[in-house]
Amino acid sequence: MSSSPQQVLLLACCTTIIAQLGITLYIPATTQLASILNTEEAESYKVLLFYLGGAVLPIVFMSRLIRSFGRHTAILVCCATLFVGSVLSLFSLGSEVFFFSRLMQGIGAGGGALIGRALLTDISSGAALAKNLSVLSYSFILALIGGQVVGGFLISSLNWIALPYLMIIGLILTYALAFKIRTRLYKLDAVEKESALTPNYYSTATQPSFFLPVILGGCGYGIFIIYQGIGAYIFHSNFRWNSADYGTFGLWLGLAYYLGALTVRRALTVVSVCQLSIFGACLLIASSSVLFLAAWQNMSIHLVVGTYLVIWYAQATLYPCAAAMAVNRIPGAHPMMLFSFLQQLVALIFGALATFFIPYGIQTVALLTACLGGLGVLTTLLILKRES
Repeated sequence: MSSSPQQVLLLACCTTIIAQLGITLYIPATTQLASILNTEEAESYKVLLFYLGGAVLPIVFMSRLIRSFGRHTAILVCCATLFVGSVLSLFSLGSEVFFFSRLMQGIGAGGGALIGRALLTDISSGAALAKNLSVLSYSFILALIGGQVVGGFLISSLNWIALPYLMIIGLILTYALAFKIRTRLYKLDAVEKESALTPNYYSTATQPSFFLPVILGGCGYGIFIIYQGIGAYIFHSNFRWNSADYGTFGLWLGLAYYLGALTVRRALTVVSVCQLSIFGACLLIASSSVLFLAAWQNMSIHLVVGTYLVIWYAQATLYPCAAAMAVNRIPGAHPMMLFSFLQQLVALIFGALATFFIPYGIQTVALLTACLGGLGVLTTLLILKRES
C-alpha cells in the first residue's frame, strides 16, 4: 500500500482504540462506580450499556453528515461530542448525569469508529478487507490490554476521575491525525460524489448475504460484550479480585485476542472466510457452554479464566470474517457503516437482555450466552449452505 492508504488505516485503528478504551478503561472501575452511583455491582453493568447505546445512534445521522460535510468534518463532530461527554462526566453529581455523559461518550466514540471502519472499504475489498480488519483487531488488542491494565492501575493509585482525562488525550491525538490527512479524506469524498450512489439501507439490510453475517457478528459480539461487562463483577464476587487484579488479566485477554487476529491473517491464505467463520462460531458455542456448566459447579477459577481466553480468541477470528462477508458484494462505504450499526444494535439487545438475567444468577446469563453461541453456529451453517 502507498503511504496514504496506510495513514487511512492508521486513522481507522485510532478510532477503534478510542471506542474500545471507552469500555476497557471503565471495566476495572465497576466496583468503585457502583459505590459512587449507589447501585449494586451487577447493576453498574448498565454504565456499559449506556455507552453501547450511544455508539449505536450515529448511524441515524452519520451518512447524511458525511455526504453533506465530508469525512473530516464528521470526525471533528465525533471528537467534539466525545470531548463534551468526557468533560461532563467529570462534573457528574448523580447517576442520571453520569449515565448521560456515558451516552454522549458512546455517540462520539461510536461515530468515530463507524467512520474508521467505513474508510477501510474505501481502500480495500474482499480478502484484503478481511486482512485490514484483522489489522484493526490489533488496535482493538492495544485498547483491550492497555485500557484494562492502565484503567486498573489508575483506579488503584488515583481515582476513576482520571479515566475521562485519558479519553480526552486520546481523542485529541486522533483528531490531529485526521487533520494531517484531511486532503486524502477530501479525495475520498470526491470519489463518493462522482459515483453518485445513494445508500439504500433497507435494500442492503434485507439481503441474506448481508443480514446473515450481521446476525453471526452480533452473536459473537453479544457474547463478548456480556462477559466483558460482567467480568469484573464475576471475578470480584466469586474470586475476590480487585481492580488491579482484573486489570492485569487484560494482558492475557489481549494476548488471546492477538492470537485470534493473527490466525485470521495466516489462515485466510489456505481457507475461505466462511470456513474460518465456522471455526470461530464453534469455539464460541463451546466456550459459552463450558461457562454455563462451570456456573453450576462453583465456577472453578482455572476453567473460567480458560474459557474467557477462548471467547476473546474466537471473537477476534469471527469479527473480520463476518464483516468481510457482509460487505463484500455491496459497493461503497455505507454497507460497512450499516454492518457496524446492526452488529452494535444486536449486541446491545443481547446485553440489555443480560441485565434482566443477572438478578437471577450468573447461571442464567451463562445460559443466554450459550444460546447465542448456538444461534451463531446455526447462522454459519445457513451462510455455508448459500455459498455452496
